[in-house]
Order: sequence, then C-alpha cells, then structure tokens
Amino acid sequence: MILLRASARHLARHPWQAALSVLGIALGVAVVVSIDLASESARRAFALAAEGVTGRATHQIVGGSGGFDERLVPRLTRELGVHPVAPVVEGWVGLKAAPGRTLQLLGVDPFSEAPFRPYLARGSGRGGRALAALVTEPGTVVLSRETAGDLGVRAGDTVVLRVSGRERPVRVLALIEPENARSAQALRNLVVADVTTAQEVLDHAGRLSRVDLALPGGSEGDAVLARLRAALPSGVEIVAAPARSEFVGELTRAFDVNLTALSLLALMVGLFLAYNTMTFSVVQRRATIGMLRALGVTRAEIVGVVLAEALLLALVATALGLGAGMALAGGLVRLVTRTINDLYFVVVVRDLAVSATALAKGAALGIGATLVAALLPAAEASTAPPGAAVQRVALEARARRAAPRVALAGLLVLLTGASVLAIAGRSLAWSYAGLFTMILSATLLTPLAMIGAARAA
Repeated sequence: MILLRASARHLARHPWQAALSVLGIALGVAVVVSIDLASESARRAFALAAEGVTGRATHQIVGGSGGFDERLVPRLTRELGVHPVAPVVEGWVGLKAAPGRTLQLLGVDPFSEAPFRPYLARGSGRGGRALAALVTEPGTVVLSRETAGDLGVRAGDTVVLRVSGRERPVRVLALIEPENARSAQALRNLVVADVTTAQEVLDHAGRLSRVDLALPGGSEGDAVLARLRAALPSGVEIVAAPARSEFVGELTRAFDVNLTALSLLALMVGLFLAYNTMTFSVVQRRATIGMLRALGVTRAEIVGVVLAEALLLALVATALGLGAGMALAGGLVRLVTRTINDLYFVVVVRDLAVSATALAKGAALGIGATLVAALLPAAEASTAPPGAAVQRVALEARARRAAPRVALAGLLVLLTGASVLAIAGRSLAWSYAGLFTMILSATLLTPLAMIGAARAA
C-alpha cells in the first residue's frame, strides 16, 4: 500500500508527463475504434443496399459493362423453360435539384418482381397497381418514402435525373412503403422504374444489365444451370447472386486493410509515448527505488508498482479513447463512405453501427499494449542492485555506451525493412511488415541522434 501511495504521489507531481502519455494512448485507441466502427457501418450499409437490389435471387445472368441483348429473356422462358426470371437494368444517376447526390436506378419488369423483390408491391396504399402503372405510364418512377423525404418530393412531383451530362425528367408515380426498418435502410437511395424507362434514361436501348433467377436447389438446380451455361451467348455468364457481393467485398478489403494499418500506426505512436513516460518515471525515481531496494523491497514488488502505474494510465486513456472513438466515428463514416463512393460503388450510410467487438478490441489494444510497453522500464527498475540504483550517473553512462550498438541494430533493421519492401511485390502483408520494421529502425536510431544533437547544441 505504501508503494502504491508513493507511486500515486509521483504521478500527481508530474501531471503533464502523465497527461501526455494518456493523450497518446487515448488517441491511438480512438483512431482504432473509430476506423473499425466506420468500416463496419459502411460494410453493413452495402450489405443492406445489395439485399434491396438483389432481393431473393439465387443466380444472376450478367454480361460486360454494356450489358447484353434483352431478347435473351424470351429465349430463357420459352425455349429453356426457366422460371421465374426477372430482367433488370441498373445504373447510377444524379439529381439536378441535389448536386453531389447519387442514386441507384433500378429498372425492373413489374410483372416478374413478386418472387424476387416483394417490397416493390407496397406503393402508396395501392399495392401492386402503382408498380404495374410503371408499364403503362412512360417516364415514371417510384421511390421509398425515406428517400422521397430526403429529397423533399411527393408522389406526383417531377424530378430531373442527370446521366452523363444529360438531363432526364421523370415523374414520381408512388412511394414504396418498406415493411420494416431493415427494408427501409435497404431501399434508401433507390429509384425504381420500368425496364423500358430505365433503358431510355440510361441510353441503353434494347440492353439489360442482368437477369435475376430463382433456381431450385439440389440436382434439379444443377441441371438447369448446365442447360443455361450451354445456351448462353459469348460474353454472358451465370453467377451465384452472393458472388457479386463477395466480389465487391474483395475490392474493398484492401481499403479496410489500409485503414486498419493506419489505426495501428496511431496506436504505435501512443505506445512510444507510454514507454517514454514510464521510462522517465523510473529514471526520475531511481534514487527512491534504490533506497526501497536497500530497505528490503523485492524486485517483484517494484515491477508490480510500475505495471500498476501503467495499468492506471491505460484504464484512463482507454476510457477516454473509447468515447472519443465513437464521437470520431460519426464524422469518419462520412469520409469513408465518400472514398468508397469515389473508388468502388455508391453506398449511403445513415446510422453508425456500434459494435461491441470493435469496442472490446480497442480496449484490449489500449490496455494490453500499454502494459507491454511498460515491461521494459519495469524490468530496468527491478534488476539494478540497490547501490547502482542510487547512482543515476551509472545509468546514463550505460545508456551512452549502448547508443552506438542500438544505432547499429537500427541500421540493420532499416536494411531489413527496405529489403522486405523491395521483395514484397504485390503482397500487402509483407509491405506493411517492411514499413513497420522501418519505423522501428527509426526508434533505434533516435538515441544516438539525440546524443549528437545535444553535443552540437
């Protein structure tokens, strides 16, 4: 208890030193947590959006970027006997009234949609009649009620869509009423039109983006797939519906890895601050530690006190970091979404998905890494004999003698990191390993550089 009171008194006498360490660790934890939460929110929003567009399809017939001939659909139903099928035209459109806002245009055949996207039948209280009217009334679309509310439009209003610099006016025929909150999120940012209207808006006359299929399982489904693959024209293929989402997930995985690496780098900086704080604390109290050792305090007790200090700093910093991380994630999710929109696909993230796993990961990194950073100062404080512990000059002399050897090790580590980067090629894991190795080499070169700078000054 006396040792803990002495430790608390030392921290109280050096508040700025302790605050700097807490700030560094808290920032590292906040960045890790905020990036995890923002990435998870973006992934969840994409999954919901993909669910709203794909619906209950098990497979999709797709072509190249220009799509394929719409005459393939009658062939599928009449000659091959494939049922049900749903032709789809999709593309991205802008809004004249909301510059910078991007919506997904989904062109469908209303009479083929029931097995795939039943939520489309919920329109302004008129059921499937509103959706069927898309066929008889050209230049009309339907929106979800949430999207219409965001845009400030109602049923009957005209909106001007922008596609490749061209303006296409369409009339909002009805509003889709989602059956639950999940469907509402999936339908947000979606504009639904008849296939013909979508082809006119996107200037894809006679072309389809894909055909959705709902095939049975087992041997019957395998037989249908075999017939389809044999009959499809060149450049057109059939894929499992989840495969498209997995493909986009692969595209964004490198993006997530980059964000994670940056967050770990921020945590690494915080750990250096924690290590330096504990090292300074040990050096400042070296005489006190020496007297305590002379009075019979064991090495284990000294280690326990230093680690207890580190744990206290880690708990305070982690608590602050978790709160700051959730606050930071609210703004970061918009930046992550904007980057995904610019690089890969358009996704709208309205709500922050707070994951207990991300918070637990941030807490574990903050506390665990701080304790690891404190192990070396704790070991240094406990291993020196009582007489040498009192003599601070012995520590400084040993540190000066060790600086050239540490710098030499830093040069070797630097060469190792550069070599890893040179041979890493397209391997992301090895590239980051080389990068972090070079950062470590810079820390090993710092003591000798500081000695030289002090002499020059």
